[in-house]
Amino acid sequence: MSAADIRALAKNNESYEAQHPNNIRFDQFPNAKAMIILTCMDPRSNPYEFWKVEFGPAIIRNAGGRATEDALRSMRVLSSIMANGENTLGAVAVVHHTDCGLHHGLNFGNEFIRKKLAERVPELAGEVEKMDFGSFADVEASVKEDMAVVKNDPYLPKDLEVLGYVHDSFTGKTREVFQSE
Repeated sequence: MSAADIRALAKNNESYEAQHPNNIRFDQFPNAKAMIILTCMDPRSNPYEFWKVEFGPAIIRNAGGRATEDALRSMRVLSSIMANGENTLGAVAVVHHTDCGLHHGLNFGNEFIRKKLAERVPELAGEVEKMDFGSFADVEASVKEDMAVVKNDPYLPKDLEVLGYVHDSFTGKTREVFQSE
């Protein structure tokens, strides 16, 4: 996409603005535990579509749907400000998908990304070599790994429920992944 494409998308706001619902203010949110869905930025892995998500859960999207430091930062923020910190965060769903661009070996793993970045900015090749982009060899194992990262984060509520799912990019089906598998 180019800047012109983005401006064309932004023009769609005119029709949205005309029909915009009268949203509640943040301080008027229900006094209930928040829910977060952590998933990939790939447009095929869209919980608004595959789970028919309506208003409510926060959705964090990044490359691979990984429990990165920034994803954890967002979870920590929400768990602190939801209902003024009274009910915090109740559940997180980690959703990875098949045919992910970060699926090591099938697509573009850490080494491929490091090589491309080092070519773009050779003066930073030493820093690039230390970077981890979250590529993975096994989608179920990556879900379990991220579930553990979220569950063991010392800043999140101790009673936080963490669930894991694999979304099949070809069939649309999601299935739950359990830590004991």
